[in-house]
Amino acid sequence: MQKKDIMKDIMEQRRNVIDLVIEMKNLSGLAIDLGFSALLLQDKKLAEKVRQLSQEMDTKQYEIQAECMLAAASPKEALGLTSVIRVASAVADISNAVNSLTDIILKGIPIHPTISEALKTAATDVDYVQVRKNSEMNRKPLEEVIKYGVDVLGLKRNDTWSYQPKSDEMIKAGDILIISGGKRGLDGVRKLNKAKK
Repeated sequence: MQKKDIMKDIMEQRRNVIDLVIEMKNLSGLAIDLGFSALLLQDKKLAEKVRQLSQEMDTKQYEIQAECMLAAASPKEALGLTSVIRVASAVADISNAVNSLTDIILKGIPIHPTISEALKTAATDVDYVQVRKNSEMNRKPLEEVIKYGVDVLGLKRNDTWSYQPKSDEMIKAGDILIISGGKRGLDGVRKLNKAKK
């Protein structure tokens, strides 16, 4: 989304700065999980997702800056809001740093075995699935996915992320689920997303 489009959206629907900061915080955590999993697995798909998250973070940072400027009615209020802008900038820096880490995967630079070993001791596999229209999981609650022993870290619907969504949330075609867990659980969810017979 271009800055002009963002400003149009801001003017049409004002958003709470607190909600935006929380979204940025959650997105940065998701970027870290995906980034280290992408490094461990040498997965270009996950690395590309980190790049997309970094771009989303930049957009949210711009939204916060614009909202703060629109909210300041006096120089004193403007000075008070500078801390909000600084926090948003720092959180965006986290996402940009993870993006720099995963950029080596997209450029095809091999990871040194020492890095792989270190990541293996700390990482859980993370992946994402986009729900197909004729998927077994379409129109089912998230608990159907959770039964496979995975955690649903995030759900993206219509360009909006929700984090740690409730188990009774109904899944819709086109949703993107960020899931983490063991290989067997992730494979089970991928099979569930295959087309119905």
